[in-house]
Amino acid sequence: MNESVRKCLSLLAACLFLVPASLSAQESSDSAFTVHVVQRGENLFRIALQYNRFAEEIAKANGITDSDSIAVGQRLIIPLTAGSSQPRVTHVVSAGESLARIASAYGRTISELMSLNSLASADLIYVGQELTIVAGQAEADAEPSTATNEPTDSQPVPIPTVAPGLGIRHSFSRFGDPAELFAHTVKSGETLSEIGLRYNQTIDALVRANNLADPGFLSVGQRLIVPGILLPQLTAELPRAVVAFTIDPLVFEAGRSGRVELLTNEPVTIAGQFLGQELRVIEREEGKRHNILIGIPMFTAMGIYPLTLQLTDDLGQSTPISANVQVITGGYGRQTIKIADSELLAPAVEEEEFSLLARLTNHFTLERSWINSLSLPAAAPINAVFGTLRSYNGSPFDRYHGGVDFAGAPGTAILAAAAGAVVMVDRLQIRGNTTLIDHGWGLYTLYAHQDEILVELGAAVEAGQVIGTVGSTGRSTGPHLHWEVWLKGINVDPMQWVQEVFP
Repeated sequence: MNESVRKCLSLLAACLFLVPASLSAQESSDSAFTVHVVQRGENLFRIALQYNRFAEEIAKANGITDSDSIAVGQRLIIPLTAGSSQPRVTHVVSAGESLARIASAYGRTISELMSLNSLASADLIYVGQELTIVAGQAEADAEPSTATNEPTDSQPVPIPTVAPGLGIRHSFSRFGDPAELFAHTVKSGETLSEIGLRYNQTIDALVRANNLADPGFLSVGQRLIVPGILLPQLTAELPRAVVAFTIDPLVFEAGRSGRVELLTNEPVTIAGQFLGQELRVIEREEGKRHNILIGIPMFTAMGIYPLTLQLTDDLGQSTPISANVQVITGGYGRQTIKIADSELLAPAVEEEEFSLLARLTNHFTLERSWINSLSLPAAAPINAVFGTLRSYNGSPFDRYHGGVDFAGAPGTAILAAAAGAVVMVDRLQIRGNTTLIDHGWGLYTLYAHQDEILVELGAAVEAGQVIGTVGSTGRSTGPHLHWEVWLKGINVDPMQWVQEVFP
């Protein structure tokens, strides 16, 4: 970086308090940069995805040398190419937040947020709701009647100049030597016991590794070294055709989703495997950008697993890539439940229904109809989370809760989490009245225990469309919506898809 550019960025950083959070420094379409306020759970990779940039560009613009050093509330300069449009910026409502507080954090007015989100009252927000903070330029320019949910894959991502074979050192995908330590960032409400359970570590081991004077005192954002957890490791040097190779997160969790992205300097075809699954590779940018979404089965044992890829160029020459990736158990809790109808607890009944859904959701639709993340399916409080190990009527804790439950009153509207096609409408023994929606790229959402289903098989639905009402059909202890997410035949945590950005 030359001296003039460095001085310019220093002056810009000094004046950031004059720029509204997450708003473009210039309102016209030729803006050179925008400013992003870091939210809980974000990292440079996920922020870069929102703006169709590379994380190393954002790191360079902000003088960041450690990609893990960003903090919640930090303002980041996001460089934009000439003529690029303002991206859509959203915020997921957290417990205790008000519209006034959110508006203040982003430098907006309450009335602006009410208008952008069609709110009749400032009090009509709920935990988990996704609020539009800044409408994307395409949305602002479009007529309301022509607004669509189509993804913007047509915008090419510039490939950075990186020495061949060094993409593994890309700033948003650290691959170091085996001695490099993994660190966990403490989130609000976490305890050392919960963190230890997640990584299969004892409290004493975490205390010793981090020289903690008071194990009962943790601060949000604190980074804890987790012994025994390894970052992804290449088993051989990357081929020259690979510009960048990204794995996110750096440690996979059972029951959740992972992302892999490769950028190549020439068109290639990629096939691969992980955990015995044949990976479906999404080819973009004329065969130079490749995305893979991976669901990690819930009961995957903690360990190191090989991710193997095979690159084939236009001449038919194949080159292998292999990386060893750590999988952890995720530290899910436990719950005891009593069910009156014991016949519905028969393992054969559960296995038959689970197998049916796994077969249906293993189908891969080439076109996707979701953008970045999912919306919540009901305006109701969550009373059960994904992954909780369950004991039914005194049985062992050998089953888990495969979705998220919303405690809606009977008749509460159920909303489609994203646009898609209805591929199943049925009354199942356990899930009761159930709707399954295909959103493309192997992503499916399921809505169970409904009282009334309001869509037909084969129907196309839009994000936020009312598709049914809350009920208590099937194996249910009371009225609620049971919401599941499936990724290419694997049942995964729905809230990860609400809280994080996927490519």
